Amino acid sequence: MDDYAPLEGLRKLGPWDVMSIPDAQRQLGAVARRIAESRDDIALTDGEDRIVALIINPEVLEDLKAELAFARNEIDRRDGKEPLDGEEVVARLRGTS
Repeated sequence: MDDYAPLEGLRKLGPWDVMSIPDAQRQLGAVARRIAESRDDIALTDGEDRIVALIINPEVLEDLKAELAFARNEIDRRDGKEPLDGEEVVARLRGTS
């Protein structure tokens, strides 16, 4: 995240880049732009430093959904179920099948 303007309150908590909900709320536009322009994510913490939410780029979410669908399809294949071809998996993800 070094290529971006600093976000007030952004810090490391274990493997996560985190910030408190109030810090994120005050800088919501900058936080949203950072996430939109990168594949980074930011975890939001409550007043007791517990991670309660994660802000991720929508493209990352779509990639994760696709990877999960392909993994499920592979499990189905191994379990003897008829696997879907890759195009069908993607179509189902997009809701066009």
